[in-house]
Formats: sequence, structure tokens, C-alpha cells
Amino acid sequence: MSVSSEPLRANDRALRRAKLRTLAAKLVIVGVSTSLCVVILEVAVRALFPYFRPSAQIPFIAQPGGFALGPPLQTVRQATPKGDYDLLIRFNEDGFRDTKNLREATEADWFAVGDSYTIGWGVEADDRFSDRLEQSFQSNHIAARVFNIAIPDNIVGYQRLVAYAESRGPKIRHLVVGICMENDLCDYTPHRSSSEMMAAPGGLGKSKKEAVRRWFKKHSALYIAASFTMQKFAFLRGLLEKAGVARDVQALSGYNEWNETVLNTSRDELVKLVSGRDAVVLIVPSRLMWQGNKRETEIRVHEAFVRMLREAGVEVVDPKAALEAGGDPLSYYFKTDPHWNPRGHEIAARELFKALQAREKK
Repeated sequence: MSVSSEPLRANDRALRRAKLRTLAAKLVIVGVSTSLCVVILEVAVRALFPYFRPSAQIPFIAQPGGFALGPPLQTVRQATPKGDYDLLIRFNEDGFRDTKNLREATEADWFAVGDSYTIGWGVEADDRFSDRLEQSFQSNHIAARVFNIAIPDNIVGYQRLVAYAESRGPKIRHLVVGICMENDLCDYTPHRSSSEMMAAPGGLGKSKKEAVRRWFKKHSALYIAASFTMQKFAFLRGLLEKAGVARDVQALSGYNEWNETVLNTSRDELVKLVSGRDAVVLIVPSRLMWQGNKRETEIRVHEAFVRMLREAGVEVVDPKAALEAGGDPLSYYFKTDPHWNPRGHEIAARELFKALQAREKK
């Protein structure tokens, strides 16, 4: 007489269901505990280390005219997780990183517009090429100041920043335009600023990883604190870069491809910006001319764009040769950040002042 196996199978199913319920309960407990710990840590970081709060990072504010400004009359922290710089920067009532009042500008004054290089990313305000140029004016008894109206954007954005600055009072006659060869060259056929390009479907920064990174930077002090802490260690930084959570300096720098439409439309928008003004275009060379595996293309694009501007009648100051003169052009850039360090700004200011002095001798 055989024993039925049905009761045994029923017992096995009951045991499996019990195990699954137990596992599910444990996972819920772990999930709730982890979430609670994260919330507690988030609150603790915000309370104990307020400079890690998302609101304490630089919040460029989109304007109705399709450009952005800094937070008026606010001081915010500017730092890199990798440790190249950590400083406080202040924006004036107009939303620019400058202490001067636009309404006090005269026709003798100069204005500097451009992206993060021109705003002085990572350096003290006094170390920026705009401020150093003003110091050269003062040392040589030239009655002119330099107003910095730079905000990270592109050439169309610079046009709008100049128009906005003029709406605040001054007539901008003398202009220095900082053109970053890493990211200012693009197809301007749609005539969009950087903020408009990012907002457009399929626009800049639309990858899933970038979207996740932006969300956490915008909402989590814990994420910012962890990023700053971990990236200070080369080994951990390397792991984060391989995972796509962090980006190395070459990834942070924008690569150029040879594209005649990009070159032509970039030149045309720049000509529009400087037309009718006493303007000088300061070229900010890409560090990728001296680093990475696309040097030949970067050099070709750089030289072609400088030539095209000069052929269009634009006065250009290209500090490439000055940066290379000491044999180590990358020493003028931060080690883990693509921007100029104070020495790079010093070279740029020196080359600008030399160009302006040369005018007087003609």
C-alpha cells in the first residue's frame, strides 16, 4: 500500500510560501530601515554641513529672455569634489559675479562676457582675467574698469547677456568675449542659448546617467557630501568614474568634431555679437589640444576658427602660444577640472593687455 505524495507537496509549498513571506518581511524591514537611515543622514548633513545643501550650490536662474543669471545679492559656495578649489562667490544685484554697479559704468569701461572661464570658475574674483586686466589698467594709469557680465552659456546666450546688461543702464562700447573652444562651438542654426538647448527634446545632458546625477545634485545634500568625500581619494574616484557616477577631466571637457556648419554658424553669431562695438575675442584653448586622443582634430578646429574670425575682421587674442611657451600648457589648468587656474587667467590678462597696448602704438 503506497503513501500519497500530495500531502508532502502541499507541505513543501506551504514551507516555500512561509520562507517567501519571511524574506519579503525582512526586505521590507531592510528597505524601511535603509530609507529611514538615509533620511536621518540627509537631515544631519543639511544641519551640520549647510554648505552641502543643494540650495548652497550655484543656482543659475533661467530668465524669460532665454538666458540665466546668478542669484542676486547672494553668496554661494563653489567647490569641486576632487579638491582643486573650494571658495565662496558673491553675485551682485544684477545677478553677475561682480562688485561693481552696472549703472555706474561709463563709455570708457570694458565688459567681459563669456562662460565659466570668464566668470572665473574655481578662482577668486581678483584672480580672473577680467579683474587682472583692470589691475593692468590701473597700474598704467588708464581710466577704465572691467565689468564682468559672464554666465555659463553659449554665443547666443552672450548676446542676450549683453542686451540684458545694457537694459540695466550702460551702453557697452568696449567688449571682451571669452570663447571657450571646449563647448562654445556648436550648430547655431536654431539660434538657441545653452539653457534652451538643454530644455529642448533630446537636448544637452539628456542621458539617463546625467539625468540621475542632476536630480541627486538638485535634491540631496547627502549625495553631494558623499561625492565630495569619496572623490578626494584617487582609488575611489577611479571607481566612480568607471561606473559613470563621476567624470574625469577629459569627460568634463567638450570634444570637438570637424564640422563646417558648426564653424560657420559659430563665427556668424560671434560676428553679430561684436558688430558695432570695440571688441576683442579672447580664445580659451581646449586642454584637449595637449591631452587625450583627439589632439589633431582639436588643433585643426582651433586654428581654423581663429583664422575664420580674423578673416571676418574680428580682433582675436589667442593665448595658445603663450600657454605653450613654458613647455607645460596643462600647468595653467586645474589638475582634475577643465578650467584655468589663477596662472592661466594671468596669462590671458597679460595677452589681452598687450593686444590693447599694441593698438596705441599703431
